[in-house]
Amino acid sequence: MTAWILIASGAGLMLFGMIATAAWVGGKSNWFDSGVFDRRGTSKTDRQFLDLYFVAIVIAPLLSGGMLIVFGLRALQVAPR
Repeated sequence: MTAWILIASGAGLMLFGMIATAAWVGGKSNWFDSGVFDRRGTSKTDRQFLDLYFVAIVIAPLLSGGMLIVFGLRALQVAPR
């Protein structure tokens, strides 16, 4: 049962990561709009936070979702029948 929960939660995280990637690339969100980060007087800190947002919103869910799916599949493979 735990294996299926891991696989389902991993798939959910991967879905969230794909939606976040599409929003980031498509420019549909106000968080990722170039007008927010390319305004006059922006500092290096603003650009560093943009990198942090990218890692937290796009990379982390994709990576952790993939790891959860792998752990779930491994638990299915090892589970006694």
